[in-house]
Amino acid sequence: MRKNVTRNDVAKLAGVSPAVVSYVLNQTKFVSEEKTLAVKKAIEELQYRPNLYARGLKTKRSMQIAFVSDNLGNDWLEIAEKKFFDHGYFVSHCYSRDGEDFIQMLIEGRFDGVFMISNRYTSSQLNEIAKAGIPVVLYKSREYSALEPDIVTVAPDFYGGVVKTVNYLIFRGHKRIMFVPPFRYNTNMKKGLREKGYKEALEANGLEFDEAYICRDTENAETVMAKVFDLVFNREKEERATAIIAGTDYTAGLILQYVKKLGLKVPEDLAVVGMDNTYLTEILSPQLTSVDFSKEVFAQKLVDTMLKLLRGEKAENQLIDASLCVRDSA
Repeated sequence: MRKNVTRNDVAKLAGVSPAVVSYVLNQTKFVSEEKTLAVKKAIEELQYRPNLYARGLKTKRSMQIAFVSDNLGNDWLEIAEKKFFDHGYFVSHCYSRDGEDFIQMLIEGRFDGVFMISNRYTSSQLNEIAKAGIPVVLYKSREYSALEPDIVTVAPDFYGGVVKTVNYLIFRGHKRIMFVPPFRYNTNMKKGLREKGYKEALEANGLEFDEAYICRDTENAETVMAKVFDLVFNREKEERATAIIAGTDYTAGLILQYVKKLGLKVPEDLAVVGMDNTYLTEILSPQLTSVDFSKEVFAQKLVDTMLKLLRGEKAENQLIDASLCVRDSA
């Protein structure tokens, strides 16, 4: 039978003390690059796998991070998940739920940290998680008040991305632009960053903001398509939306396929723009114009920020620049 490799075996091969091996694995103290590389080489050569249960008992950590999302199809999060794995953390994807029971589940689930992608939760609910000693990194898409210091933002510049999109569509001649938030998104015209960018960009271009062109019910695809039908097909010609900005590429893809089935040409009759610039943009027909941000930069900032919080260090809010990747749909 294969002998279980221990931390002492790794230390002996790397020519360091067992404590240094622990520092490298847990990132609790600075270790020189030379010793770090030696430890990693020994780990790979010996195929060492630390006992996560034993480590958890000693460090009082579960080595698990919760990703809480309204949509579990966020494929670009895989980059961040891999980076966490490289640091010894497993990621658990949790579908957001309303109510206090869900918040208690997060607290009692022994997660070391929470990456909150959903905007459904109030400041007090987020603070409740942080006050339980669980750092929270927030994918911030709206304004919050009085958040705990252990709640730090890492997110794309949603406001700037939507402003650039509205400016582009107006430049292309569109004046009636529909806005569709992500599925299950808590739309808030006073606090939402996407909504604020949409409204202020219209007004800056001399166009009147009309709340009727916002889809408020995004609980599922059926409610979204009903609103699309109303604004694109069920209005007088001079009132019909000629462009749609969707909060995700997935939503934009559904809309694109829906209007094509009903006889519209994209982009000749209707322009469609998505958000996140995922793999879907290039497999849809026509290829989808989308708001883009660097997934690699985002993932690295997310992991670095979470690890700082886990070490008890202060972390700064991080906003990732957004751009518009123009393709055939708009």
